[in-house]
This record gives sequence, C-alpha cells and structure tokens, in this order.
Amino acid sequence: MSILFTCKESVTIKVFENQVIPKPQKTNLNKGAFILDAAVGIEFEEDFSISANFLKKHIESGSDISLNSDTNRSITFVKDSTLSNTEAYKLKINPSEIEIKAVTDKGAFYAVQTLRQLLPPEFENGTYKEKEVYLPCLTIEDKPQYKYRGMHLDVGRHMYSVEFIKKYIDALAMLKMNTFHWHLTEDQGWRIEIKKYPKLQEVAAYRNETLVGHYSDQPHQFDGKKYGGFYTQEEIRDIVAYAQSRHVTVIPEIELPGHSQAAIAAYPELGCTGEQIEVATKWGVFEDIYCPKEETFEFLENVLDEVIALFPSEYIH
Repeated sequence: MSILFTCKESVTIKVFENQVIPKPQKTNLNKGAFILDAAVGIEFEEDFSISANFLKKHIESGSDISLNSDTNRSITFVKDSTLSNTEAYKLKINPSEIEIKAVTDKGAFYAVQTLRQLLPPEFENGTYKEKEVYLPCLTIEDKPQYKYRGMHLDVGRHMYSVEFIKKYIDALAMLKMNTFHWHLTEDQGWRIEIKKYPKLQEVAAYRNETLVGHYSDQPHQFDGKKYGGFYTQEEIRDIVAYAQSRHVTVIPEIELPGHSQAAIAAYPELGCTGEQIEVATKWGVFEDIYCPKEETFEFLENVLDEVIALFPSEYIH
C-alpha cells in the first residue's frame, strides 16, 4: 500500500510534544503515517491480553472503527526478553504496522497509553466519526524513571462516587502512573465497610454537618447538613479489580493513632478518655486518638484483617 500522507517533521514534533505525557526517554520521528481504519487487525499473545483488549476496546468504543483479524496491516504485540525493565516498552509506527514490544503486559500497557495519547481526543468520549486516523510514523523507547508513580485521593473528608474513582484511575493509567493511594479513614469520616464493626458504617461514616469557609474564619459557620457514606466491600473489590485491569495498585490508608476521631465516635472505648465524642465537623488537628491498650490493638488487628483481604497491595498505609 502506498503512503497517502507524509508528515512534515515539524508537524510531527508538535503533535508528539503536545500529546505524549510523560515525555518518553528516547524518540525517533520519521516521515509517513500509519492509517488506522477498519482494514487494520490486532495480533497478540495471551500474555498481552490486558493491554491488547484495552486498546481494542478504546478504539472501537471511541470511534466507528472496528479492528479486523484478517488483514495485511496490523497492530502487533511482541514479547522482547532483551528489555530488563518490566515496565519498559518499544513502540514502532510505520506505514504497514504498529509494533509494540515489551517483556510484560505492564510494559505493553504503557505503550498502549502512548498510542492512546496520539489518537484524536474524540476517542476519549466516543465522538470520533471519521473512518480513518493518520498516526505519524515514529519509534519510541521508554521506561519509567521512578518505580513508584502515584496519586492520592482523600475520601475521608469528602466522598467521591465509585464512577468518579474509576475515572480517576483511568487518568492515572493514561499518564503511566502505577499506584492509587486511597485515603479511606479520617476524623471527619470512615469510608470502608468493616463487617465486624457495624458502628463504623452506622456512626463513623457520617458527620452531623460540615464547616463552611476557612478554619480561621470566626465565628465558625456550618452548613447544618448531615454528610457521609462508605464504600461496601463489594464496591472496593470492584474498584481494586478495575485498577488491576489498568496495572494500577491500590494502597489503602487506615489512619492511626491520630486522625481517628470518627472511629472513636463509634467506639468510645478506643479513646483515652472513654467519653462519647462526635465525628469531626471541621478541619484541623484533634486530641482524641487511639489509646494504646488491648482493646485498641484487637480492634485494629480485626480491621486490618478485613482490609488486607480486600487489597492485594504489598503495602497498607
């Protein structure tokens, strides 16, 4: 097939620099283009199924282009054992083929994210209506500079929907981040279902009202609205699985010994005074913390037993 489109180098560089984040370590920009249309196929081994299926779904749900299996032009995933970094990849786009090389599916997934960023933005919301896409010919060799690449989300003070959290994970994946630090407990709310301690859902997950304005504003003003909620263990499993399908590890944060006023509001015996307190309604640092005694350690061990069963992460914060 003849090349129907020739990229000027300056145009290719502009497209590349504007669209690929983070900047790959090594690039070689060439003339020519790969035409992505319904005549393109996708070939991969089972080891690359997560990455390949992610790419196929992204293309087909984002446009009217369906990838074919019987074609002379294809997107091909190849295992390259010469790559020492498990997250490294090589992406080569030429007029007849897009070739992705990696030693693991994780590396291939990051190549897919680079390719995703080279596609028109309309693919992100399914509004691309053209029958073809021209992708500039180039070669990219990339690997992460840092092993841990992550973002944090505090749901203790402000609740976010499962749908939003999945979009958040999607954004992490697109930017080749691999860790989602999920801040699940705070003075202002306990957000994870612990079956052994139902008051964490009934009491600790809700505050009576929320501070309006800045903490230093005097007098303090409140909205008078009960606020809260929690994620069921079923929802958490769903989110963890969703993250795993994008090679993102979820690290849960269970605060202690401080930032524990919500839990102590549910179980006052965990505190040092034994007095009944309320879930915090404003921001700042609070004096009520877990008291180091047998009841507290038993509580924390039981909580962490359920947390560990939900999260395959090597670490718990």
